Amino acid sequence: MTMTHELSTLPTVARRPGRPGPRRRLRRAVVAAVAGLLAVSGTVVAATSAEAAVPSSFTLTGSGFGHGVGMPQYGAYQMARQGSASWSILQHYYSGGKVAWKDTTGNNILVQVYGKDPLGRSGYGDSRTTTTVTVRGGDWRLADEDGKTLASGSGTETFAVTVTAGGRSRITVNDKRYYDQLLRITWSGTRYYKPTGKTAVATVSGAHGSYKHGRLTTTAHGGVPNITNDVLLNTEYLYGIAEMPSSWGLNGGLSALAAQAITARSYVMTKPLLAACRCNVVDDVRDQYYSGWKKESEGTDARYGKVWKKGVDATTSSRTRARVLTYGGNAVAAHYYSSSGGRTANSEDVWSSKIAYERSVSDPYSKAAPGNSYASWTRTLTQSQARALFGLSNVQSIKVTAKWSSGQARTLTATSSTGKTATVTGKADTIRSTVGKRTTAGSMPAAWITKITAVS
Repeated sequence: MTMTHELSTLPTVARRPGRPGPRRRLRRAVVAAVAGLLAVSGTVVAATSAEAAVPSSFTLTGSGFGHGVGMPQYGAYQMARQGSASWSILQHYYSGGKVAWKDTTGNNILVQVYGKDPLGRSGYGDSRTTTTVTVRGGDWRLADEDGKTLASGSGTETFAVTVTAGGRSRITVNDKRYYDQLLRITWSGTRYYKPTGKTAVATVSGAHGSYKHGRLTTTAHGGVPNITNDVLLNTEYLYGIAEMPSSWGLNGGLSALAAQAITARSYVMTKPLLAACRCNVVDDVRDQYYSGWKKESEGTDARYGKVWKKGVDATTSSRTRARVLTYGGNAVAAHYYSSSGGRTANSEDVWSSKIAYERSVSDPYSKAAPGNSYASWTRTLTQSQARALFGLSNVQSIKVTAKWSSGQARTLTATSSTGKTATVTGKADTIRSTVGKRTTAGSMPAAWITKITAVS
């Protein structure tokens, strides 16, 4: 308005034919300048508006916890509470699987409780070149591979375990050193030493559990002590599996505990003896979490431990006959996890291999189970984390544009303020890891992402 007013008061100037006069030329120049300013002004306004539309963060809402293949433990718990038997639970979650009675004669299990990872996996296993074994509450004995007693005693005793330069196991006890390729520590109250004697318990520095049952065998592997516990499958091993809350058995979930015991037994029955560790399984998430006496004695007066044992015992008819999850007549290595987001996953949608008995099935039970804190969860992705995840200059919106049959996210598509798009796509466990590590929490419980909300 002001500029228009100024143009109307310019003085009159003589003009040449065929060429705009100074006043018209000036008027055109000013109009052009104004148009240019308006154009620039429009660009600034548009950019400011687009910039204002870029959110500061995104809230990812989801459900479930874990990879999604096989039995969700909360789902099993809810099915048990609704009256399902252990075999019914397993046959629901493992397509075509059958629960059968099998002969388990001779199923002694060697569990590595200390040592290097037997498969050479990075980030797993122990690397310290020395550890200790402590026996408390009874009598103890140190023997060689042939059973010859090297030392014995009573009361609390600590054994220093290390490896010699020549690769032999070395145990120091009572200031004396004993060397051999294989040495064994036993304690009273076990089937290996003074079965009717005082109940003693052994612990290993750096291990997850404590051990009332079994015997500890020390060897050497890669310059690190390798210690295994030799236990019976149906009782001494399964009594110590800490994969499901024992308290569930007091709240209508005893058959869920039994289902967990069956899957744990079936898994171990598929595991051959590995030469590197002289073990069938290790004691953590690489196989199954084995805490031994800690699980069996859990709670005041072992209240919870007794419930877990009751669940295990419900799956056996004798010391050498027990229920096993099978497919095609053979025991299977069944996967399990905490809870699903409403439907389990096909194995090949999460990892790579297609496993016939691990097919996607409906799971309305996990979300309905009491105490499931992962029935719904949220994670935060800041603007800078979103830019890093998708490689865009800014991220205006994120959507789940493709899903696996389980409902787990397969592809996430981000759009910038300029309309440019970028995607992150992959197997469900890859999505969980890739997106999760970019969030403020540094991880994501599962790939069941139900909603993504922009936060200004």
